[in-house]
Amino acid sequence: MTLTNLPAFIKHQEPTSDFTLPQNTDLALIGSYVVTIRSSISKPDDYRGATFTQMFVEYTFTIFVEPCLITSYVATLEVEDIRYNIGGASLLNVSPYIFDEAPVCNYPETVTLTNLPTFARHNAPASDDFSLPKTADLALLGAYTVKIKS
Repeated sequence: MTLTNLPAFIKHQEPTSDFTLPQNTDLALIGSYVVTIRSSISKPDDYRGATFTQMFVEYTFTIFVEPCLITSYVATLEVEDIRYNIGGASLLNVSPYIFDEAPVCNYPETVTLTNLPTFARHNAPASDDFSLPKTADLALLGAYTVKIKS
């Protein structure tokens, strides 16, 4: 038996004729793969077995590797209110956040912030949290409502 165009990440168990696709999160593998399978036998032409006739069966089939099916996407760690006192020390790496998908498919995540003040730093993607530098600027007093979306 020979298989043509079987991708390396798909395993074929010849004794059972099964195909195994191990769990994988590589999005580059999404697509369709046309595989040709050919099986041949040598049939004796008569009882003496001196000559043989080759017989074969060949056909193609398609393996579809489809996107991972996410059943939930949640904020497992939400940003907490950040409080800074004017003149105080810098706040570094405060209020981290985490968004999780189940199952884990490793889809690229895009996080957007609305109304983040210019003096605050969003430390993504290094640590997915925030920092506020030390300041004595009284004009910054107030509350800032920031919206985070993933």
